[in-house]
Amino acid sequence: MKMYDNFKALRALAILLSGLVADAHSETFNAADLTNAAQQWLQQQSADQVQIRVHPLDARMKARECDAPLQFSMVNPKIQSQNSIKVLCSGTNGWQLYLSARASRLVEVVVANRQLAPGSVLSMDMVQLESRDQLFSRGATISNPDIVDGARTKRALNPGQILTLRDLCLVCKGDMVTIEGISGTLIVATSGKALSDGSLGDNIEVQNLNSGRKVQANVTAVKKVAINL
Repeated sequence: MKMYDNFKALRALAILLSGLVADAHSETFNAADLTNAAQQWLQQQSADQVQIRVHPLDARMKARECDAPLQFSMVNPKIQSQNSIKVLCSGTNGWQLYLSARASRLVEVVVANRQLAPGSVLSMDMVQLESRDQLFSRGATISNPDIVDGARTKRALNPGQILTLRDLCLVCKGDMVTIEGISGTLIVATSGKALSDGSLGDNIEVQNLNSGRKVQANVTAVKKVAINL
């Protein structure tokens, strides 16, 4: 009988100890804890240039316990301007919840610093560099103001508006241009006339004023195009 009593006592002690061990590994998370954990995890998943802000959970949310490491995942694996993060507790009494986060990618871009009418010829004092969120920029933005010096606007631009290559023609129809013929390291230049509008990197038709020949050329700068010989 005494041996049986000892066995019961040992069994009760084992159950008590196992409960203590479980409690020791269980962690309680309030709204701020979960928000901060999601913020740290998401920042590790993104590039250095991306800034991410997780929208805080309601502080009135009841604290949650989990006896296993929290697991984080993106609902959409590609980071977008608006994101959803899944937080999963796979422990004994498992649970899951979702947080939202806003991402921004700040880059230096050229913006107009005044109202510009269509057909305006740009000068350096009409534009400036600013840090803007690239995720909200549409079109090919410009990071070097020198590129637009002498370019012409194709549409009206408002103060603070980001300039894109589609807003400008670096070579406009009727412009006198320099045509550079490139063969290896050899460059031969001649004069020409643009027969269509083009921005940086566009292929346009130009006419060689010396020969009268019409050719396709690549826009490389303001009033300058290039062809491969």
